[in-house]
Amino acid sequence: MSHVRKLAGLVLLPGLLSACAMLPQHLPKNAKVAPASAPVTPQGMATSNAWPQADWWRALHDRQLDHWVEQALANNPDLHAAGARVLAAQADVGLANARRLPHFNANLSFTQQYFSAQGLHLSANGTSNFFTSLNPLQIQYHVSLWGRDRALVQAARGEKEMAEAEQAQTRLLLSTAVVLHYSALLGDEQVLGKEQVLHRVQQRILALSTVAYRIGVGDATGMLQARLALAQSSKEIASLTAAIAAQRHALAALLGEGPCAKTLSTPRVQPLSLPQSELPKDLPLGLLARRPDIVAARWAAEAAAARVHAARAAFYPDLNLRLMAGWNSIHLADLFDPANFAHAVGPVLTLPIFEGGALRAQLRGQNAGFLAAQDAYQGQILAALRHVADVLSAWTKLRQQRAAQAQAVEAAQRQVRLTAGAWQSGTQPLLPILQSQVQYLRAQEANIRLETRSVQNWAMLESALGGGVLSMSQETTHGQ
Repeated sequence: MSHVRKLAGLVLLPGLLSACAMLPQHLPKNAKVAPASAPVTPQGMATSNAWPQADWWRALHDRQLDHWVEQALANNPDLHAAGARVLAAQADVGLANARRLPHFNANLSFTQQYFSAQGLHLSANGTSNFFTSLNPLQIQYHVSLWGRDRALVQAARGEKEMAEAEQAQTRLLLSTAVVLHYSALLGDEQVLGKEQVLHRVQQRILALSTVAYRIGVGDATGMLQARLALAQSSKEIASLTAAIAAQRHALAALLGEGPCAKTLSTPRVQPLSLPQSELPKDLPLGLLARRPDIVAARWAAEAAAARVHAARAAFYPDLNLRLMAGWNSIHLADLFDPANFAHAVGPVLTLPIFEGGALRAQLRGQNAGFLAAQDAYQGQILAALRHVADVLSAWTKLRQQRAAQAQAVEAAQRQVRLTAGAWQSGTQPLLPILQSQVQYLRAQEANIRLETRSVQNWAMLESALGGGVLSMSQETTHGQ
């Protein structure tokens, strides 16, 4: 008889499977998402100290900057929020993993129930009973025959890795912003110092021009030009003062403090020195794998692909194994009587025969999400390539401008020396010396601005290449 039942089960099984919801036949095809490659050391750079580094800003050798970046990484609320998203994603991984494990629980219930006189409970009809149920062992285990639970775990892990990559991106952007504002603050402080000196020189020029006009050796044009130059210098000082205040406010916000924070003491006037290391001739494309935004986009596509697999597995039968053992009795006194011991064990098979199109809609939605994530990943790579190309172009342009400006500063300095020598020898008045000093100070200001832009361009290049963030694909490979 048992052989007949087994044979009947084998005959009926294909029919039951064929009765499940049918998979859609026309879904867009998706190329497999290529994993991000490991970081590649550029040619000509030391492998023991790969470039760029995670703490790339330390190459500027500024203790105040190091301290402020560390404070920003410790106190910035945006970075804290990114950390909270990582914690939530880690919790989701735990929930997904819990679905793959057996669930054990116990149950104890007390029920006071009156059975109707004409009911179906025979001897209990017309009586009130106190029903007690004690089940110290209840086991339920979900058998994922089609890999749905595993796909959900992979999706949760992908979202966790994506959250960690987004946290790294927030960290990178935060440190980059601190370097940019800090270098701008130092540059403005230096230009302000030069402009204040220039302002005093302009005052002397105005005084000399006024005297020359009054005694008849000069014209009104020179005096008016001196007044205009002095007014422009005053306007420049006011503009620089406002810019310095704005930079301080921006730094305070990045450091997680208010605009009146005492932490922002006056920085040193000495400018930041651009690192002397030259860029390699060829930047391998693998360096883009360091960028956390690309890593995050790739993991988003990986998670979306796993959700597509889980949605596809939902079309097939779902199997749960259940076991229960305990005691049931309508009399509490004889609850533990051996005759009242009850147990049950067996599988529960759920067949999604007709779901009103819900499963198809879910699969199409997940597939569309994967296509969008895949396109976003490709778009992020293209945007990163453009970002690096733009920064490299600016790097080349700034290097040429710095070389030309250095020559201009040197020429202006020689002009100051020549006019000073002529004045000391008595062959030239004082006014040309002051005017040459103005040209020299203007050249110095332009040079400071170029140096500041060069440091900022270097910081943006470091950021564009990922800032030395380790490839998360390597870390997660070991974790899986």
